[in-house]
Amino acid sequence: MKIPYRWIGEFVELGLDAARAADRLINAGIEVASVTPLAPDFRGVVVGEIEAVERELGESRDHRLLLCRVSTGRERYAVVCGAPNTKVGARAAFAPPGAVLPGGRKIAAAKIHGVESQGMLCSERELGLGEEHEAGLLLLDDGARPGADLVAALGLDDHVLEVEITPNRPDCLSVLGIAREIAALTGARLRPPQVKLRESAEAARGLARVRIEAPDLCHRFTTRVIIGVTIGPSPARLRMRLRAVGLRPINNVVDATNYVLWELGQPLHAYDGETVTDGTFVVRRARAGERFTTLDGQERTLDTSMLLIADPKRAIGLAGVMGGANTEVTDRTTRLLLESAWFDPSSIRRTSRALALRTDAAYRFERGADVEGLAPASARAAALIAELAGGAIARGVVDAYPRRRKPSRVRLRMSRVKRVLGMTPPRAQVVKILSGLGLPVKARDADLEVTVPSFRRDLSMEDDLVEEIIRVWGYDRLPSTLPGGAIALVSHPASLRQNQTVRRALVGAGLAEVVTHSFSDPARAALFRRPSGPPPVELLNPLATDASWLRVHPLEGVLGAIATNVRRQQSDVRVFEICKTYARGGGDTGTSEPRWVTIALTGARGEPGWDASVTLADVYDAKGLAEHLLEALGLRAGTGDAGALEGFEPDCHGTLVGDGGAILGEFGEVAASIRESLGISAPVFAAVVSLDVAGAAAPVPMRYQPLPRFPVVERDLAFVVGSDQALTAAQIESALRQEAGPLLRQLVLFDVFRFPDGRSSLAWRLLFQAEDRTLTDDEVNAIQDRLVRRVTETFHITLRSG
Repeated sequence: MKIPYRWIGEFVELGLDAARAADRLINAGIEVASVTPLAPDFRGVVVGEIEAVERELGESRDHRLLLCRVSTGRERYAVVCGAPNTKVGARAAFAPPGAVLPGGRKIAAAKIHGVESQGMLCSERELGLGEEHEAGLLLLDDGARPGADLVAALGLDDHVLEVEITPNRPDCLSVLGIAREIAALTGARLRPPQVKLRESAEAARGLARVRIEAPDLCHRFTTRVIIGVTIGPSPARLRMRLRAVGLRPINNVVDATNYVLWELGQPLHAYDGETVTDGTFVVRRARAGERFTTLDGQERTLDTSMLLIADPKRAIGLAGVMGGANTEVTDRTTRLLLESAWFDPSSIRRTSRALALRTDAAYRFERGADVEGLAPASARAAALIAELAGGAIARGVVDAYPRRRKPSRVRLRMSRVKRVLGMTPPRAQVVKILSGLGLPVKARDADLEVTVPSFRRDLSMEDDLVEEIIRVWGYDRLPSTLPGGAIALVSHPASLRQNQTVRRALVGAGLAEVVTHSFSDPARAALFRRPSGPPPVELLNPLATDASWLRVHPLEGVLGAIATNVRRQQSDVRVFEICKTYARGGGDTGTSEPRWVTIALTGARGEPGWDASVTLADVYDAKGLAEHLLEALGLRAGTGDAGALEGFEPDCHGTLVGDGGAILGEFGEVAASIRESLGISAPVFAAVVSLDVAGAAAPVPMRYQPLPRFPVVERDLAFVVGSDQALTAAQIESALRQEAGPLLRQLVLFDVFRFPDGRSSLAWRLLFQAEDRTLTDDEVNAIQDRLVRRVTETFHITLRSG
């Protein structure tokens, strides 16, 4: 919300410049995002009075060119002007020779139609103050002094504070609200606007009526009647002030309601009184499927949760959000009905979001308007309209207020202030602070009784008042003290420790972590999941159709990251992600959310160098990284058959099996259909580790042992496996480990050779070592004989010799 600083000064004496005032507000909990100068990008432009139109010079672009005599008080200039609103006696923006307009355009005398023009009478657009140009010159009030600097005359020698108000402080969504805060912080006296209404003899109750049919959504509705208005542009100074806060001037009536909205924080709406049937307002719920055209020309379909302003025949306004096109104030309007009301915040929020219609009025109503402040705001707007547009204000106000607000009082104990803050300001200072914030205070023995005004909906209990005291008095006044009591050591959750271990292991192995959205494209997710699998979790209000499910397969994120890199000519990618998938069923919420680590590789195995040729990553890289990760988590895993996860090529898909038989992870080559759907042409190899299963598995105890003192004995064994045997290397390796006993230190499959007839030779290197002695050949030969006998008899394969 933007607020010109001098506007605040109309309600409180400003003893600080804008920057220092912003610092005080920030320290009191009112965020000021920026303080920017309001002064426009021109110099030397002044107020000029058109004293005479001496003669007509002809036409240019459908406008008559007039030779005018312009006075700046001490000097007179002959100026050629073609603006349609040029008239004798008008006071307008004038750029004499030497003035500089926006963009560095310097004004000098020039001949137009053979006559020297000494300067330029300017429009808003030529001065960079707005888009108005066709309407003609920027005219000022008759009170503007000729020769006065235009920036000062328009009130543009100012700074704009951009404040960001939290949802619990709607009282600060106005100039008066910020002025109240500054008054409390500086001790200055607050001067609320004084309204003096000149009302006609005719009573408003005879001209307008209000009927509230939804009192749960509308607690109060008032209307005033103004007769005989003349619609036209607002004065230049008011237009400039509205533009400074980001509002577009429309006409004097609408500008007046917007001005009061910003000044007092109460949204108002003016209706063309001739278009409201019988001058009667009916506040009701919309009917299912009811259609209504708002001021922006859009026809909208409503439902029964939405609140409407209607007359006896039709809807005329979307309550708290936007008025209707059928009752819009136009140039022909002479009779006004001025609405000022209180609507339920949750109802306005739902309506605004359901219709994707965000307005300044809805922004304030959904945070909570001041139910007692709407009548003074109505009076202020009516007085301003009468000043700008003329007309007579009917006597009184039609006020429907079925359930009046009961005053709320909170008892404040000084002992409580000290207990919360550790110290307390003097009692008189506490009373001054609370009174400065507009909170009436009465003494109750040693304590205080504070009446909470209707504009402070965030205050409901004693500690709220304590917070008000210290934020105004100053947090910097609190002494610095060391905390007391026992200090408990923080224990991180097991899942967090597990994630940290994963990151250390994989980043250390040269992988980059990616973090992707948990959304899933249903069309692409169908490639990953079995039709018989658990149903996906669908979003009720998705951002887009291709992000309407929650992630169904752990590989979706890393494959998307690889696709993004490949599209940007980054063909060598090594990434991992810690993620969740989501499915219906299980858990307290009816949704299961298993945790995973996913690894994906494509392109080169590592960085290319001058001394080595480029080698491409393969499935064993993915498998090795997954095993490296499990080892970091304290787990050992063997290799098993294809697992349950979809998304891998059937003939290149394996599992990592723990000591208890649980599947800790899966690895393989990503199915060609999936990577092609993502636009990836090169093979992609991936591994998936279940963090839930890994977390439930018992880790291998970490054992520390001294460096070996005795030598290692190395033996190689190769076995020939027939082409018709369904046998894996992992099965043979498991048998070797079991039979070798405690002297086996290392077992590595170092060679695979395939014979022309389809048989395979698998060769292992075995390292034996004892901790207390040097092993003899006889001891190792005995172990080797047992190994050969166990493997050949169990799997019916032969030992390869030679």
